[in-house]
Amino acid sequence: MKETIFFVEDDNSIHSLIKATLELNGFNAVGFVDPLDFLQALKTQVPNLIVLDLMLPHMSGYDVIERLNQSPNYSNIPVIILSALSDEFDIVKGLDNGAVDYISKPFGVAEFIARIKSNLRKANPTQDKRSVVSARNLVVDRNKHVCTLNGKPITLTAKEFDLLSIIVGNSPNVVSRATLLKEIWGFDSSNVETRTLDMHVKTIREKLAAVTDEEYVVTVRGVGFVVNGD
Repeated sequence: MKETIFFVEDDNSIHSLIKATLELNGFNAVGFVDPLDFLQALKTQVPNLIVLDLMLPHMSGYDVIERLNQSPNYSNIPVIILSALSDEFDIVKGLDNGAVDYISKPFGVAEFIARIKSNLRKANPTQDKRSVVSARNLVVDRNKHVCTLNGKPITLTAKEFDLLSIIVGNSPNVVSRATLLKEIWGFDSSNVETRTLDMHVKTIREKLAAVTDEEYVVTVRGVGFVVNGD
């Protein structure tokens, strides 16, 4: 499955360059000129990474980052600033405000892609290696292959157990669909595997619901799954 990158850039030539570079390197690139349009688009799709200019119409890139930080659905999305502002003050301010990286214009496309791939790897959760992981009253013992909720055993298939183990082990972070498909089924993505993932999550929810009315595994639209309220 292609990773989706949102970028906000109001210079037409740079906008076209970013989009072409990302698409040539296998990413799904969605570009915006106006940050207000970008913020609106986030309500229907959450990208894997954001590339953000600082000098924008209606609001600055710093204001955009502040808005992202205010929402639990967006605050974990890695943001790379791409700006002509290259003073140390601007770089430090951008990083202090929550950006994961800062690239100064003009930029080389090879370095640009390398930075994106590096930050995607850092943001992509990997399977926790602890033998026992827990979230709220949900406990997964990987060595004993036992799962309990409120002290009551939950009977899971092997795939369900592995799936829940990764989600719980990475709590409170969201685990992307791409990560789960790769870790559990060894595939990048396809319609069949995606439906299989949704079916397994549905079954896990039903088994947990037999023990408690509280919601545990929730969907973050456009991203993946997370333990609710952990």
